Amino acid sequence: MDTKASVIVRSFNRLPALLELLDVLRTQKYKNFEIIIVEQSTNYEGNDWEKLNEIEAEDHRIKLLKYTPLGGPKARNEGVKNATGEILIFIDDDDLPFSDQWVAEHVEAYKDPMLIGFTGRHVLNDKTGDPYKDWVKPFFKKKCMRYSYLKFPYTYAQLKVNIKGVEWLHGTNSSVRRKWAIKAGLWDEDIRHQDEHSFAFKLNRILDENHHIDFREKPELIRRTDISGGMNKRNFNMIDEFKNQLNFCFKVIYRYHKHLIILFPFHIASVVIKTVKFKIMN
Repeated sequence: MDTKASVIVRSFNRLPALLELLDVLRTQKYKNFEIIIVEQSTNYEGNDWEKLNEIEAEDHRIKLLKYTPLGGPKARNEGVKNATGEILIFIDDDDLPFSDQWVAEHVEAYKDPMLIGFTGRHVLNDKTGDPYKDWVKPFFKKKCMRYSYLKFPYTYAQLKVNIKGVEWLHGTNSSVRRKWAIKAGLWDEDIRHQDEHSFAFKLNRILDENHHIDFREKPELIRRTDISGGMNKRNFNMIDEFKNQLNFCFKVIYRYHKHLIILFPFHIASVVIKTVKFKIMN
């Protein structure tokens, strides 16, 4: 029998987008998978909620878990605790798999017995081309899904390239072996934003030189940046972003790399730069 996978979807106040995602997930060609929905919306009235319940009733692969708002990491942990698949695949409610082979491509990668987890490529709003200039691609490839010396993350998840041995897994279009996620200790639930990195720091502590996490150009996922709702991160102001970055320093970086607190002035300078950059880009 094919390896069983669990697709874990965190959803918060985006029922229309969630229904669109389920339409795509239900047409996946891979057979042996379940869909765990960690639903935390604050308004369950209307046709969308009725349709969601109807879909769950008619599709045995779907497990709908209803909670009051948990926050990102706790919602992810609840999904893991209710999953029965060997491979855990994560996707957010405002994203869409690029093809009907999305689940299959995630599972296929684990034919490599040394692969612990990986992130697949992100496509922004259906723009499938590589957005990076050729002259910067070597730098981006070197930094993709890795950390700076201050332990701030680099992403560059739109690269069309396979990279073995990265340092962290993105929160969406990523997968991991369930036993390794549990062994690492899952995600710290007191982290409001950027919770991927508490898990990454713990996972990196237990990886040996033979096991690895990767970045891969397949499977691809469409990130729909025009979808409203959720945790409303796209509507942060500068103060919110500053607090978010400062919180990341104290609750994530210094928790797992205590010695780096000596670099606090450099962290503050980086936080200010990131906040200004956030303002310019938004």
